[in-house]
Amino acid sequence: MKNAFCIPLILVMTFAGCVPAAIEAKLPSGQTLKMSFYPGGNTLDDLIIIDGKNYFGKAEYQMNDPLGDIGFRFKSGERVQAECKVVGKNIIGDDECKSYSVYRSSFQMIPEGSVLPRPEHF
Repeated sequence: MKNAFCIPLILVMTFAGCVPAAIEAKLPSGQTLKMSFYPGGNTLDDLIIIDGKNYFGKAEYQMNDPLGDIGFRFKSGERVQAECKVVGKNIIGDDECKSYSVYRSSFQMIPEGSVLPRPEHF
């Protein structure tokens, strides 16, 4: 009986890290682009899913700078870079970026001028 309980618990704990950060970018055209971001960690590439298509690469951000620029470098060589445009307070009252604006992009689906909210998991 103990094993019947342990196996589902282990599976839940294993896959708990597989929950993506949902991101809805507002494009300059006024359209909304829905994405899912999965961090890969040290050994795996990060993953962005857009319209069911996988895009692998590496997220670029500074852990110790909550107002710093963010970016994503795709395995294809394309890159998106965004800067903080809206600052707000986090749960403990420290400043953090609430919204980013893309200032450089070679990835056609996320053009310059797109606005991205802070990802839910960060």
